[in-house]
Parts: sequence; structure tokens; C-alpha cells
Amino acid sequence: MWLDPAGWNPASATAAAGGVSVTATAMPVGVVWTMGDGSEVRCAGPGTPYRADADPKASSPDCGHTYQHVSEDQPGGTFPVTATVTWNVTWAGAGQTGAFEGLTTVSTVQVEVISIPALITGGG
Repeated sequence: MWLDPAGWNPASATAAAGGVSVTATAMPVGVVWTMGDGSEVRCAGPGTPYRADADPKASSPDCGHTYQHVSEDQPGGTFPVTATVTWNVTWAGAGQTGAFEGLTTVSTVQVEVISIPALITGGG
């Protein structure tokens, strides 16, 4: 699994009012994937995007999961897959500093998992 690597960077914003400004910077620190089949996968980074020329039998280099069952018996025929990204936020302004750790953003998609039977031909 992977998230857009471009989004796995610190994000900063500044707000100003009455001559005082405060800048907050959010840093992604990890993602937990809830796979919909009872499994959770914890990854320290965004994962590695799938490449079309990759070996389809190879495991993910840093953030993967192998389903043991198809999704056809699940409600809607899919597994709900949720990515929960944890962020640590620091802020500074008006001579003050602070931090908020463990803030999260959550996104869920429905994933259909199918089985492709192997076909063996020829003898030998």
C-alpha cells in the first residue's frame, strides 16, 4: 500500500491577527492501514508506489498485506480499507511554542479482492 509521496512532507501554515502571527508545522509520522479482514499494517512512511514492471509475486518492500480470502462474501463484495495517518504538529509565535502530538487524518476506500485461478496446460 502507499500514499501519495508528495503528501508525505511537512505542511506549514501561518495565521495572523492583531499584529501577532503563529506558524504551525505538521509532520506525518506513520500510517496504520486497517485492511477490513481483521488485519492492521503499521508503516513508518508513505509506502512504495506499485510499478507496472514489478514482479506481481513479490512482496511490498515496505508496506504490504496479502489477503487470505476474497471479498465476495463481505457486505457489498468489498473490504473497507482505512488509512489513518498520524501527525505531530509544532507551533511557534508571539514568543511562545507548543506541540500537539498524535493528531490523525483518516480515509477509507472499498477494495474488491478476487481470486484468479491458475491454468496449467501441457503435460510432461
